[in-house]
Amino acid sequence: MKKILIFEANSNQALSLSKYIKKYSSFYIVGAIKKECRFFRESYDEVFIQNFLEIDVNKYDYIFPMGADSTFQVISKYKTLHYKNNITFIDKNLIVFNKPKMLDIATTLNLPIPKTYYDRATIDKFPIFYKENFENGGGIRGVAFDNNTLPLKDGLIYQEYIDTPSTYGVAFIARDGNLLTYTVYKEVISYPIEGGSSVVIEVFMDDRLVEYTEKLLQKIGYNGWGLAEYKYCDKKDDFLFMEINGKFWASIEFMLQNNPQFLKLLLNVEYQVYAIKRFIFINRLLHYDILSFIQNIKYIRGAKIIRESSLIYQIIRKFVPSKIVKIFKKRKF
Repeated sequence: MKKILIFEANSNQALSLSKYIKKYSSFYIVGAIKKECRFFRESYDEVFIQNFLEIDVNKYDYIFPMGADSTFQVISKYKTLHYKNNITFIDKNLIVFNKPKMLDIATTLNLPIPKTYYDRATIDKFPIFYKENFENGGGIRGVAFDNNTLPLKDGLIYQEYIDTPSTYGVAFIARDGNLLTYTVYKEVISYPIEGGSSVVIEVFMDDRLVEYTEKLLQKIGYNGWGLAEYKYCDKKDDFLFMEINGKFWASIEFMLQNNPQFLKLLLNVEYQVYAIKRFIFINRLLHYDILSFIQNIKYIRGAKIIRESSLIYQIIRKFVPSKIVKIFKKRKF
């Protein structure tokens, strides 16, 4: 039996990927985590705890790093990962972790980008959006309205704040920079609001997004999966390139549901599904305060509700006093 190893097995993207592979194939799926934690394990045949770089990957037919941490570590060590249909994920892809470098490349291709500052002393207009200049799996990001609210931290880039609510994404698999398959979506709301994981996501299409993404991928000779992200700017009436995530993304289940070619290309896993125009990740919606939760609950209508962890446990932790929560910590729901 063919074996698959999934790093960061407790991550949202790992849970989605393992669920679809388990449902539509006979692969033996093994999950690796760094420390014990609570998460759904139904889609794994085995889960173990170990430092990722100490794992003997030769025991597995295919390995999938998930987030920025495991992707950077694993690809830096092994250089190339191989999949079906001559699909690879290569160390050359790690250039996308360098945000300033990718913005420079976008500029050389005459692609629209936000006005960007690399030195906080040069910022001449607020509000300003800030984030890590090198992908490290999360990090800090947010919006500052003056110098006093800018974080005193090195390693940040600063960009004009695009005051439109949605983010647009092109999720893809590429070979030598050419798109083999892709799904375009609109991230209606996210958490945190300043930039985070999708809460409500829906089908969208604009040829410019595909065109810009392929130009970038061809320029750097990208191989494998990824997600290009854009913000729409009213003033320019165009989509501004923000970044490419050279890793699996938290809302990958939307692509797996709407585009079976993704697993077909990677693993020859075939299945038929009906397209769903909107997903709502209900656990993420529960991170909002009560007022925001009520305002956004409207998106449930017509959406597929995705549950990533125990709703009961999350509701208890959110609405029940902490002293009472301790009583439930060891219980399984």
